[in-house]
Amino acid sequence: MTAFSQVTDQVVIPRLAIIDDAEFDQMLYARLIARTGLVGETISFLSAEEAIAYFETSGHPAVNVILLDINMPGMSGFEFLEHASKSGEFDYTQVVIVMLTTSLDPSDIKRAKQFSLIKDCIQKPLKEAHLVRISELLLSVQSDGDD
Repeated sequence: MTAFSQVTDQVVIPRLAIIDDAEFDQMLYARLIARTGLVGETISFLSAEEAIAYFETSGHPAVNVILLDINMPGMSGFEFLEHASKSGEFDYTQVVIVMLTTSLDPSDIKRAKQFSLIKDCIQKPLKEAHLVRISELLLSVQSDGDD
């Protein structure tokens, strides 16, 4: 059994986590996500540290997708990825991690793509087409895991 279901012709993302320090952006994402119907449940974190504490504590349902901001105070998105790449507490390879950014600096995108955990980089703001693409990435990751 896979971790997603088919609704009409669009894949539903069962559980999506947003890691972004901007509360306004999080509010916009929540509205978009609710309007599209593509996501079953959304959990939000205002810091990478808070997200790591959650992911690396047992007893919560699996997260299928993480939307990760690059520039955050404290631990940046890159530092989150460095931690996730070495973590023995949580298997981040089973999650579709997508970097969200306002950065126009090509070196940020290049750096993000150096992490094998990153499946895509998206320029903010998040749009419905991005969620559709992310759901397709989730389908691809789940299919690869079934082999």
